[in-house]
Amino acid sequence: MKKIFSILTLFLLFIALGEPEEIVTVENELQTKSDLIGQASADPLVVGYFPSWSETYPSASGTKLRNMPEEVTHIFLSFIKPDMRYVKGSFDIKGVGIEVPYDGAELKKTVDVLKAKGTKVILSIGGETYWGTDAAYDIDFQQIADFVRDFGFDGIDWDYEPNGGFQTIGEPQNVERFIRMIRESRKLLPREEGYLIACAPAGCGALGRSTPYPANDDAESPYAYAKRAEATGDNLANEYNATAPEGYTISLYGFASTGHMIPVFKAVGQDLDFVAFQGYNTGSASQREIMYDSYAYYANIYGFRVAFGMHVPEEPWGPFFTYTETQLREYSAYVAEGGKHNLAVKGDGVMFWQLLQQSKVDPTLNGVDYCKIAYDILENHSPSTTPKVSIASPINNAMIRESDSFEFTANTKRVLRVDFFVDNVLLESSTSEPHKTTVKGLAVGEHTLKVVAFGANSERAEAEIAIKVISDNSVEDLPLWSAQTTYATSGTIVLYNSKVWSNKWWTQGDVPGESDVWAFVRNADGSGDNGNGDGDNGGNGGSGGGNEGGNEGGGDQGNGGGSTNPGDVTPYDPAKSYPTPGTIVTYNGKKYKSKWWVNAGEAPGNPAGPWELILENGEGTTPDKALEYNIEASYATPGTFVTYNGKTYTNKWYVSVGEYPGKDPWGPWEEVR
Repeated sequence: MKKIFSILTLFLLFIALGEPEEIVTVENELQTKSDLIGQASADPLVVGYFPSWSETYPSASGTKLRNMPEEVTHIFLSFIKPDMRYVKGSFDIKGVGIEVPYDGAELKKTVDVLKAKGTKVILSIGGETYWGTDAAYDIDFQQIADFVRDFGFDGIDWDYEPNGGFQTIGEPQNVERFIRMIRESRKLLPREEGYLIACAPAGCGALGRSTPYPANDDAESPYAYAKRAEATGDNLANEYNATAPEGYTISLYGFASTGHMIPVFKAVGQDLDFVAFQGYNTGSASQREIMYDSYAYYANIYGFRVAFGMHVPEEPWGPFFTYTETQLREYSAYVAEGGKHNLAVKGDGVMFWQLLQQSKVDPTLNGVDYCKIAYDILENHSPSTTPKVSIASPINNAMIRESDSFEFTANTKRVLRVDFFVDNVLLESSTSEPHKTTVKGLAVGEHTLKVVAFGANSERAEAEIAIKVISDNSVEDLPLWSAQTTYATSGTIVLYNSKVWSNKWWTQGDVPGESDVWAFVRNADGSGDNGNGDGDNGGNGGSGGGNEGGNEGGGDQGNGGGSTNPGDVTPYDPAKSYPTPGTIVTYNGKKYKSKWWVNAGEAPGNPAGPWELILENGEGTTPDKALEYNIEASYATPGTFVTYNGKTYTNKWYVSVGEYPGKDPWGPWEEVR
């Protein structure tokens, strides 16, 4: 009946629309090639999981998450609790499962930064960790949708792994749960509003398995359980031989998770935008393209896209199979060419767990590098010539101080020329990468930035954002201090109690004005700045000086010097104090920056003191330029690379004096090679 109905529907379409383009025949379904092209995306689908617990606190150089390159087209931010509770409009992320080191306001800003690049940011739900109790299934779909809408996420990924794995996912109860998750979230996050619903099932989830659950099979599919020997070319005797070095592909039919997505597709396949199957931790099977083809078969029927999921080496179970760079290239090319079901124009792609993982096979590569390699392969196979442009910086609704210049930058694909406009006045045209220009001198108030891009065949694309220029002493762009936020980087500026404060070292929960960790900078109205005797300061401290907050009418007078402008550096003066974090001086032929208030006589050179050596040649910023670890030094900047006992490490957060690498496996240092 289903086949007759499909053919009758297609016949009526022929009458209404005229003769279609060439028809592509898919098993038991008919679909025109023009339909497939209509579903295709102009960009490759390159998905990467970003573990929120690896994020860094925002600094002038961004964060690990904000700095993800545009080759990562979709980011799965992991993980949020399925049973999370959230009050709409609160932007409170405490307890929801996301483990970023900042508050909800900064999370919203991070999502905005990524979306400004053209990156889709998707909230990943569950993972291995959050499905271990019955309480996990107390899901409030409306609150999840509110969270997605408030923070500007592009959609959600159901990473459903009951009890921390896929061993029981094929059970009828869990299949029904999965169906409900997709159905209910689709209702609240409709495709018509641009929201994406994705899932990350087991790699063998679209291969048939009739026992013990008949629903997890599909006799019409070329990958049905009865056809497993024909589909793989292997002997039936090896069905449960998943770890043999010969790599029997038929072993993919022997997993408990085999076939679990078949009843899900039949129920809610039309509600999915893409499926990023986990093609890893599946033993030693060698012909892994069968996983992609089995999902592609259903993608043709239900209209979703497919991402071939690979694991940056090594896989935790095994390793019986390794996604080396060679394997990555082969499978990316296979997807780009469409596999067995002619999906070359469908916009399929790849997925990686995870973006920050360093390859154990080739330590020069990590998940981001894998994404770049795959993107290049997929992009080169794309038939599209349509240009694409987005504004990378500044972000939409950014606040910029009137005396600051800023880079106006465009991300582009398939573009020959980009025109930059400010308030509809052409500022500059760019014909080569990177497409950017510098803007300065805009009047205080709101402005519109626009880019117009032109392709090889005169195609046109454009993007537009709004910005606001604020006066130099405005506090509009400063974040409010929050007791829940971890301030790991010294010199972080916050607003509290109508005053501007800067932290001297790592802090959480310490109230500005009540703790020595916070140094007073100035009043919110601009008074009290640099020790001019206004507000809470006790006197005229001279250029760059001032008094620490809370000393009404008196206190220690600052008479500091130095400069916060790296281009105008003065020698260190032992007779002066330096109250402003970020002040730069020279001492014994080297440059130093103050981490917090510096008293007179506290000379640079003490690693545990208030001065931080400025590294001007990239030292410590990459594994190849790692610093030798100094046990007497603190390391305030996350992402600093050091060597210790012949190994290279990077810090995940602020490191106190004496916290040497390897001291604590759960500590701030992470071995990279």
